[in-house]
Amino acid sequence: MEDLIRDIQERTGLSTETVLEVVTMVTDYMRNALPEDLVVQVTTHLGNAAESAATAAAGASEVVGRTTELATAAFSTTVRGLTDLANGNGTHRTR
Repeated sequence: MEDLIRDIQERTGLSTETVLEVVTMVTDYMRNALPEDLVVQVTTHLGNAAESAATAAAGASEVVGRTTELATAAFSTTVRGLTDLANGNGTHRTR
């Protein structure tokens, strides 16, 4: 599975997180669309790597979500500060 992820990255230039998301989506699709015996054969062949990819993708998604929250909070604070300054409510005055 690691070889597959590396090959996809090399061919597409996508980040590890994006490749893991795609692999997870494909794995989930296979589980829902294919006969169970075929899914068992594929997952046995791939070993636990598919599960590891899904876990890594979920972790990456959480990191991205938290980073977005922090960036949004920082942006909001900056905009409030600039608005206060523009309205003359800030503590910083231009000489």
